[in-house]
Amino acid sequence: MVAQKIPIDSLELEHHEPQRAAAVKKALSWCNLLLEGTSWTSEVDGGIFSLHRTINGQRVEVLPLEAARMDLGYETDFTQGHLPVYLNGVDACVRARRRRPRPLHTDMVASLLLLLGNDVFSPLAVPRTLHSILTDEQRAAIPANAPRQRFEPGQPSTSGREFLPEEEVSALIERSPEVIFEVQFEKRDGTLRNMSARWEVVEDPEHDETEPSQEVGVFAYNPTDYHLLPVFDVVNGGYRMVAIDRVTGITADGETHRTASFEGV
Repeated sequence: MVAQKIPIDSLELEHHEPQRAAAVKKALSWCNLLLEGTSWTSEVDGGIFSLHRTINGQRVEVLPLEAARMDLGYETDFTQGHLPVYLNGVDACVRARRRRPRPLHTDMVASLLLLLGNDVFSPLAVPRTLHSILTDEQRAAIPANAPRQRFEPGQPSTSGREFLPEEEVSALIERSPEVIFEVQFEKRDGTLRNMSARWEVVEDPEHDETEPSQEVGVFAYNPTDYHLLPVFDVVNGGYRMVAIDRVTGITADGETHRTASFEGV
């Protein structure tokens, strides 16, 4: 039996931002192409279009149009970053890896259709929340995750890089609060990060105005104890921490300071 194609026209893509609409349409067209020659079949139940197949007695159901609505900005029953996938009628909580930029939900749905399109597939690529579709032998063949190393804050760097003096970095940033600066620093995992940020004075909500201003008090810990400075990342949005003891280069208050370990971008 030939599966019914995904009714892409029902989304009225012409009413949406052209570039995003074109990307969604391309992903759904890929899904339609994958329906040919695979074990997926389509179903319309209560006006909801879905694709489904049974693997080792477990029913997997995917809602590609719901994924498209998520990409187009509509509110749905699924959280952003999660795929509209059901396992035996229950939300399987399949989500994307934490990376930026996050791929389209429709692209991820197409990838899942491709992965599980036939009876032969890689168990290693199956999302953890769908492991019940695997046989006992397939689950046994999946290597156990290596235990995550315990994070010890404030430990000295072992990379061998040269860093600017912490006091110099702090003074340069704090001379110009609310002004955007550029900084490159070594993260605790040893990789370098470039950031465009803005430093703000964070007031303690219980601060006595007769006492000197405090930069901590709204955190569960004192960032300075771990050589960290809370800043606002103006590119990605949201508050982040800069490791001020591991800065290889900074441009702030009209000045640029770099060490021999600075890597140009």
